[in-house]
Amino acid sequence: MARLHLITYGCQMNEYDSERVAGLLRDQRYELTEDETQADLILLNTCAIREKAEEKVFSKLGELRHLKAANPGLVIGVMGCMAQLHQGAIRARAPQVDLVVGSPALARVADLVERVRRERRPVLETGEGPLVSIAARPRPGRLRAFVTVMEGCEKHCTFCVVPRTRGRERSHPPEAIVAEVRRLAADGCREVTLLGQTVNAYGRDLTPPTDLAELFARVNDVAGIERIRFTTSNPYNLTPTLIRAMRDVPKVCEWFHLPLQSGSNRILERMHRGYTRERYLDLVAALRDAVPEMAFSTDVIVGFPGETEEDFAQTLELVDRVGYDNVFAFRYSRRPGTPAADMPDQVPEVVKAGRNTRLLEAAGRAAAARAVALLGRTVEVLVDGVSKRSAGELAGRTRCNRVVNFDGRGRVAVGDLVLVSVTDVLPHSLRGALAGQPEEAECLSR
Repeated sequence: MARLHLITYGCQMNEYDSERVAGLLRDQRYELTEDETQADLILLNTCAIREKAEEKVFSKLGELRHLKAANPGLVIGVMGCMAQLHQGAIRARAPQVDLVVGSPALARVADLVERVRRERRPVLETGEGPLVSIAARPRPGRLRAFVTVMEGCEKHCTFCVVPRTRGRERSHPPEAIVAEVRRLAADGCREVTLLGQTVNAYGRDLTPPTDLAELFARVNDVAGIERIRFTTSNPYNLTPTLIRAMRDVPKVCEWFHLPLQSGSNRILERMHRGYTRERYLDLVAALRDAVPEMAFSTDVIVGFPGETEEDFAQTLELVDRVGYDNVFAFRYSRRPGTPAADMPDQVPEVVKAGRNTRLLEAAGRAAAARAVALLGRTVEVLVDGVSKRSAGELAGRTRCNRVVNFDGRGRVAVGDLVLVSVTDVLPHSLRGALAGQPEEAECLSR
């Protein structure tokens, strides 16, 4: 068999896409290798959301140039969002690249690799191909897995390249998704995360139309799957029906990633986000009314063009008011071809850096307060494996996505759902003592 080395940058969608590509190439007799020096084919699955991510790719391509010189038969390919956005410019800067495959064309990657080998010339393909709902059989023994349920985005936020790199919204049929989840469960998976650029818009393009709430119900019925997560949602598409499903579907976890991006209405309008801070807070209140134990994470962009100190102060105030378990803060990065890249009043990097630090400090205080509230509680934990802190302990995650370390040696196994009493709160994890199996006691969801 030929040997494939995959390098993945960026989001969970890219991780899933890499798995799909590995599955498609496995059908063509490619086996994965961790050693790039032994590879016959090296594929970089790329991200274009920020300039720094792109520079990492070009740096890696520079390193691979030496492998190509030593092994002219080696095929090097660039896939994903960066390939879709920059296309021919990639080969201009890195002529050692043989294959450029945009995100919509990933389904044809095996044929394109074969074409490179057959024609002995570079191939560039960014045209839209068919949706591939299922990868080849995943590796066994995995407890958690990503499942893409829709691709693309039509929101056209002024800072974002995703509509250009991923195309229009396209939902996978629910039957194909459920079939994939069943295969994952048969291989030992116990938790799935349903993925989409705007996952809560799922299903409206299908015939007949459906929605994410209905998909929750269908995945909930799959034996062996114990937890359902989903990401990323847009507040614009958050409906009362979906909120009720998050309350009523038992396997849907009490953790919700709801991007904010800014707490200022003026900046939200410039971003073309489609909601106000008031609407966002109303949604948070509705979610907490339906699911009091709900834990939130979010994305925030710091230093968007025109952001004043007053705008930023409104973001800090909203972050403090919501009390997120986790905040992913990003300094605004100009992306070619987006409206925001040409906006006046670009914020200086030194100002972005200062605001980013202040935001992370505020987010850290809120997360710490949320963690302290768990002290003395009993939580359900899905056991992942040995703790990174101590080889004598086990580790797992709560339904609200917090890491818990505890001594369960000889009593529980990887993949078990157990109850753990929280005895200590650390900056990035919890410590606890084994309290029993979930069926032995009423478990607090968080």
